[in-house]
Amino acid sequence: MIILNLEANNLLSFQDFSLNFSYPKKIVNSSIEGECFETKPNFRYKKVLVLMGANASGKTSIGRLLLSILNFINKKEAEKILKHVKDPQKEASFSIDFALNEEYLYRVSCKIMNKEIDLEVFISKINKADSYEKCCEKLKPILLEERNLATNLSNNYINKLEQIPDYGWLFTFPGDAESRCSLIKDDMGVLEIEILENVLKTLDTSIVKVEKSNEVENSYIIRSKNGDVFVQNGEIKENNLLSSGTKAGIEIAYIISSMKKDKHGFYYCDERFSYIQSDVEVAALSLMIQILPKNSQLFFTTHNLDILDMNLPIHSFIFLKKKDNNIIPIDPKTYVKKNDVSLRNLVKNDVFDIAPNLERIFNLEEEISNG
Repeated sequence: MIILNLEANNLLSFQDFSLNFSYPKKIVNSSIEGECFETKPNFRYKKVLVLMGANASGKTSIGRLLLSILNFINKKEAEKILKHVKDPQKEASFSIDFALNEEYLYRVSCKIMNKEIDLEVFISKINKADSYEKCCEKLKPILLEERNLATNLSNNYINKLEQIPDYGWLFTFPGDAESRCSLIKDDMGVLEIEILENVLKTLDTSIVKVEKSNEVENSYIIRSKNGDVFVQNGEIKENNLLSSGTKAGIEIAYIISSMKKDKHGFYYCDERFSYIQSDVEVAALSLMIQILPKNSQLFFTTHNLDILDMNLPIHSFIFLKKKDNNIIPIDPKTYVKKNDVSLRNLVKNDVFDIAPNLERIFNLEEEISNG
């Protein structure tokens, strides 16, 4: 699954929010290969998107909204999206464009008022010479069979969503697994022990070996110089033996394993490196980009300015900020026309107006100093 566009209003902190994930012109000698469909080279999309911004600028919120929308589409459960309506007295809405299997572009447009859902699904066949923009011009509503039209009209959105094939995704958020790594439940047999061992040894030199337990189903043993750590069904025993960064390494290893095996088409990796050294994060992201399968997409959120020094196209970055409690996306391409400009220097000079306001900290310093 490839996401091409997202719009949202009156959901979470999104007001008149719009973010596009296509790009119009092929980049010569790009460091990211395969940012188009193999059989349809004009259908270009951002294969890797790095989201950066201050704390509470919206990086996690975008992931939460995307996950809720995809769950709503997949499970047809209204509560998945209704719970995010900010002001129930006003209309809320979202629209998402995504492509599946290089064959079709879908658009799901949804309006919500008084907990009632008004939804349309549009579809366009992707021909060999089509771009994303061309397919948008050809979008037409999916027509339901008469037997489906005869059902309860209030549930018509379910019938419409059933016309969309199943697809896969993988989201991981900070705070979801301080002592529990839900991903490692591993019901798809994704996690590779060799990858897990290499990641954990990189993060913690006291780790000697990682092995799968033969006695307990779906469990792993992390053998360390400080003692053994047992992981069963995602629950980490002897929790105090592992640092926060090492715990995050379990999820990182899962993501890398999934990419290697091409188990999920869309990945949202949110702040999984907050407790990890900068050079390790850069190396891990570089590996993810290298092994990311064709027709897959990675959204990666970070505070790490060293990521800006990686040789990535400018269109691979989006900066976020909050204004009047609304999430505002900033595309650096509106400021920079060439790929040879240092994004790091632009961020350090706050060209994008995303730096946190430090005035209150400085005021505290002055108040404390003056006693």
